[in-house]
Amino acid sequence: MSARIFFFISLLFLAGLNTVEAETISNSEFDKLRESIRQSYARSPIEGLERVNFLLDSQSFTLEQSIMVTNYKAWFLLEVDELEQAMKTIVEYKSMVAHSEEKSLMYGYFNISGGIYARLGLYNEALNYYRDAMPFAKSRDERLVYQTENNIALIYLKLERFSEALVTFENYKDYAKKNNQHLNESFASTNIALALIGLNKYDEALKILDQAIALQEQHNFTNHLATSLVLRGKVLRLSNRLADSEAVQIQALKLINEKDIDSEYMNAILCLATTYDAQNNVKKAIEILTSVGLKNNKYVDFTTQLDIAKFSSHLYEKQGNFESALSAFKQYNEIKTAVLTRQASVNIAKALAEADLAAKEIRIAELTKAEQIKATKAKAFKELTIAISICLVVILFGSFAAIHSIDNKNKKLANALKQLHDTQKHLIEIEKIASLTALVSGMAHQLNTPIGTIVTASSLIDEYLLSISEKFKAQQLTSKCFHQFITNTASAKELVISNINRLASIVEEFKALNVSIALDKPPVEISLPDYLKQQLSFLDNYLGKQISYSVRGSKVSIVSHPSIITDVLKTLVINSYEHGFKNQDNGSVNMHLVEHGDYVDIVYQDNGVGIKDEILSEIFTPFYTTNLGEQHLGLGLNVVFNAVQYNLKGEICAESCEHGARFIITLPLDIRLVTNNQEAFD
Repeated sequence: MSARIFFFISLLFLAGLNTVEAETISNSEFDKLRESIRQSYARSPIEGLERVNFLLDSQSFTLEQSIMVTNYKAWFLLEVDELEQAMKTIVEYKSMVAHSEEKSLMYGYFNISGGIYARLGLYNEALNYYRDAMPFAKSRDERLVYQTENNIALIYLKLERFSEALVTFENYKDYAKKNNQHLNESFASTNIALALIGLNKYDEALKILDQAIALQEQHNFTNHLATSLVLRGKVLRLSNRLADSEAVQIQALKLINEKDIDSEYMNAILCLATTYDAQNNVKKAIEILTSVGLKNNKYVDFTTQLDIAKFSSHLYEKQGNFESALSAFKQYNEIKTAVLTRQASVNIAKALAEADLAAKEIRIAELTKAEQIKATKAKAFKELTIAISICLVVILFGSFAAIHSIDNKNKKLANALKQLHDTQKHLIEIEKIASLTALVSGMAHQLNTPIGTIVTASSLIDEYLLSISEKFKAQQLTSKCFHQFITNTASAKELVISNINRLASIVEEFKALNVSIALDKPPVEISLPDYLKQQLSFLDNYLGKQISYSVRGSKVSIVSHPSIITDVLKTLVINSYEHGFKNQDNGSVNMHLVEHGDYVDIVYQDNGVGIKDEILSEIFTPFYTTNLGEQHLGLGLNVVFNAVQYNLKGEICAESCEHGARFIITLPLDIRLVTNNQEAFD
């Protein structure tokens, strides 16, 4: 990526010094190419990506045309879930727009960046990028305004603001239909169905989906057709038409397998398994889920992965297979960790791309500065020659006029030299600022050394390339020089690879966690002691070790999220098992409930090895663990901390205890009051 942008910008620079330009295609020809790209994408995002890569390698474009094609490439990479490459490409796109006079093209950067962050589940960041895109959309055309509003509405879907999303999608569909944009009309129809499902308007959703399916079959939009069939099966299940739901889901899976539509495969499997569960056929639901592997499917969405893992745990519990249920729950936590790793990886890819691009920009700036100095000196020499000639002529008419003319020219040269020095100092300051920005952008202090090494190695490669290019042009390239170039470049490449591996290792150790468990159900009222006893009864015999449980104290009822309380409880039990009961066959977990005011304390106490006083303040820190060598990443208690504080609106702390580990969880008696008060305050 960075090599291409460096080469492209270098061509732009050389174009200013050379009157010969590469022949580019006309606007009418480019419009035909864009239409072919859109048609390829409609058949398959992978086909669209292959088409774009072929055009970038084989065609000569203007800067603005290249920007548009690069925009397509970034978008298609996003569609096939190549998020790291998509982020690198969009950074390249941003740099290209910076060198273009058409600044409104910056819309593509904000739009696709929003799409990347939305795919990562970082919806607040995505919403910010989409909002930043809106001014550029308004400066270009009405179509982009509708598209940006549609993207914002997609985020509203994730935030369950279904009514607002529905209005926007219906407007977008009317616009697309009016302008014969069949692909966008298909998009809008599917999204309208999603909003109607969220509003529990199943009959209207079925009607919209039937219209969408007819449109998609007419225009061969196979990806959209698969999505619509899966949604139709879901609506039929929610309408309690289970046999029809099963038939439609099987039809969708057949289409997905025939057309290799990987992006919808796991979602279809999950919907079909949910239908089997609704038919009380738990065995068949488990069989279809276990027949495929999450890790072997490249394009499965992380939210679908989480839903599958959680649903599998539910099915195993329903079947009475508690060991498999706990294993599925562990997989659920592993997927959450993988999501965080993916988020960090994409952000690191962005930072590395920006750093690499900044280094290339500095190199280009140095070349430009050298040419400017050379041109300034040539101009000064030319002016001096003219001045001397004039002076010689003027001498014939008087020495005084000649001396005066020379003095004036010397003053001009002095001023020009002073301006040259000032410009040089200013360029040096700009280089310092650019280098500093590239080094600190999005990276922690611990990343400085490997990134510096990577930049240095890249610069060496540039120098080797420049040296061998000059020798080649001068016809002085020998086999010895070429062999030395290969050896030096390979060494520099190995240095880059080793430091990239070092960066990956550092990222694993220093990821910043901001875990939020999905609130897929409204809060309900439960009898806390009875609920805890019920959940603990499922854990009587955990993975071969006998663990006894007891719940005592206040007979209190609370309004909260039971599923999250269960997840927190399971994580604490797993923590006790893996750390507290590591060297003992039997263990006990006791819970004491203490009601005070509008809150209740759950005092969790086990009889394991306990927690040392000196590390009590560290145990909720991400990646802190005493068993790092045993593949424990130290994420469990941090997940518990965030779930209690942000989702249950409570607090959790660990206390010093003579025997075993002791945690105190404080929860509100009615979480709705806490949430409403916070919203009123905001």
